[in-house]
Amino acid sequence: MSRTAAPLPQGTLPFSATPRRALPALALSCLTAALAAGCLDGDMTHEAIDGDEPLTQVAVADPAVTALPPKPAPARFATATGASLDRFVDAALGKDASDVFLTVVGYALAPPACPVVERRGSVLWSTPDCTDAAGVHHSGRLVSHGWDEDRPMVIELQRWRADAPGTGNDIVYDGTVRVHQDGQIDASLTVNAAGVTSSTFASWRPSRDDVTADRGSYVIVRDVGIAEIGGAWKTARGQEPSGAMFLDGADELMLDLDNAEPACAPILVDGEIISKRCNLPDLIEHLAAFELL
Repeated sequence: MSRTAAPLPQGTLPFSATPRRALPALALSCLTAALAAGCLDGDMTHEAIDGDEPLTQVAVADPAVTALPPKPAPARFATATGASLDRFVDAALGKDASDVFLTVVGYALAPPACPVVERRGSVLWSTPDCTDAAGVHHSGRLVSHGWDEDRPMVIELQRWRADAPGTGNDIVYDGTVRVHQDGQIDASLTVNAAGVTSSTFASWRPSRDDVTADRGSYVIVRDVGIAEIGGAWKTARGQEPSGAMFLDGADELMLDLDNAEPACAPILVDGEIISKRCNLPDLIEHLAAFELL
């Protein structure tokens, strides 16, 4: 599959012309605040961990300078665990952002008993801290501001959490998802799923033919690193998936949907198959937001 890039604004350096070791610097402007706030805290408790302390003033000379957390390294996929690869793939495809939007749509159409969902005009918010009929404990805060003529839907999540009893399927969300009237979805979102933490800073644009991510869209997985999202793919329900999604870090990961089996798609690193992303039908259901818009 050929990879083509949209025209860049005048004076912009193409990503392909940039050494991979410079990748963290490219992302620093959009990530510094999030990293300083502890977005990579895997247990989501916001307790300080190595490299995740709050900003501190360093007394060295006048004026004082601010010590920033270390920049994330480019992701090395060849040595990443299978769980980390799946987290990269899910986040890069927009699964987390899609799940958030689909949750809000579901709450608006049929408010559940737990979490308690209230609505006032175009604003929908939840008051969780309850356990539903399936035994899942919900906590945290979700607020959704609906569309108007000038603004997208804005969904804000603060430690939005679902703890399923007796499983490893607990999931925690922190951040913001924006859904535009033209179908564009933006995410600044940290997710801890099954013990693996990712932070996504991305914009996706669905069309009739495919979904693409804007240049400068990134995923970070804790203890692995940062990678930029590329490619074009289609994951419509009831159809064969197609296209490919790329992640550029220290090496290059490709999810090859053109060669997917009924339930699995190969994951290649620098052209060699090292793993598979399986349970594709379930993943495609989670990506349904891109079909609705």
